[in-house]
Amino acid sequence: MRHRCLCCFVAGLFFVIATGVCAQGVSDGDFDYDSAVNDLPIDSAATGSASTFTNDSGGVTTFYGQANLTFQSFDDGVETTQGVVDNGNWNTRLGVTVTQPFDAMTVRFRFETGLGLRNSASISQDGEPPWVDWDRQSLRWFEVAFDTDYGTLSLGQGSTASDGTAGLDDSFTFHAGATDSSDGFGSFRFRDGTGALTDTSVGRVNNSFDGARRFRARYDTPAFHGVVLSTSYGENVLNDDDDTEYYDVAIRWTGDIGDIAVRAALGYQWLDDPNGPDTERLAGSATLVHTPTGLNLAVSAGEQIDGASYVWTRAGWRSDFFDLGTTSLSVDYYRGDDFVSDGARTENWGLYAVQSFDALSLDLYAGWRRFTYEDRLGGSYRDADGFLIGARAFF
Repeated sequence: MRHRCLCCFVAGLFFVIATGVCAQGVSDGDFDYDSAVNDLPIDSAATGSASTFTNDSGGVTTFYGQANLTFQSFDDGVETTQGVVDNGNWNTRLGVTVTQPFDAMTVRFRFETGLGLRNSASISQDGEPPWVDWDRQSLRWFEVAFDTDYGTLSLGQGSTASDGTAGLDDSFTFHAGATDSSDGFGSFRFRDGTGALTDTSVGRVNNSFDGARRFRARYDTPAFHGVVLSTSYGENVLNDDDDTEYYDVAIRWTGDIGDIAVRAALGYQWLDDPNGPDTERLAGSATLVHTPTGLNLAVSAGEQIDGASYVWTRAGWRSDFFDLGTTSLSVDYYRGDDFVSDGARTENWGLYAVQSFDALSLDLYAGWRRFTYEDRLGGSYRDADGFLIGARAFF
């Protein structure tokens, strides 16, 4: 049944893309690659202004960054673990981009790194890492890209072709709660019916099967009526224990259907592990915004072939209730099947709010999520509640 549901979702994504191509969509020149992969740079229209410098030949250098500390609280049904951490949904980082035109080609360079602060995903009932522990795995981007009339070739550390295809979300509440909960609460463990800690963590039973950043070669076609095809090959050179080779393909569409702005994406991954079985993953998502009202909807689904699967949806509303900045509100629901064991079920639901202060380049946010998990192995798991309350300052 779940395979049939995923097939229906994939067919629906292709229908949305095909409908958008035939409808009045955005022009090729309006296509925003960074928005399409849902890894918004800090200087985008949605996130604020960055420090930008230009040279006489048309080159542009942009420095950007953010601090995103949050108060994290996790109630596992017996005890509450809480403290101030870096928000793993959108972590503290610094970066620079350089864009230089050369006749018919534009060369882009991007460097970005997290600061290695104590991450919300690494906190558990058992303890916490040091406050600062930067290593090379904190490096997010180190790439050079070549934009031509024939598409874009990207080389170096950065997004694989499928990265972002499972997490499209225009509610702008993703730092309060992302598609799945791995980056917000991934290391926390469920308790069984007796109150004892189990080996089942939030991260083990929550996954969006999204792509990742790898040291890769990636090619993106030119946009045709908002449609871009992508493929990549990469390796995880930042982790000596990972010998897997990553192959990705994806399709994305950005456009408008009447008053509704739409982004849709579908990605396929093949993970070739020389030390174990190969893994195949299929995941996609779509996000719709009714531009006159700010009402928005995001849906996502995916599966590891012959393994676990999930569906997720979020409904939101963005409006300028106050002159100081946009207010973003959302609710979401996540359902996962067959994580850890056949027949297991994960269910999460949550409430999220973000208030932007444009003059201060600041977001204040709060998010709550209820976690439930059950299996058919005879055990029981207590429900848990997670909270993130924080502030994101950016430039």
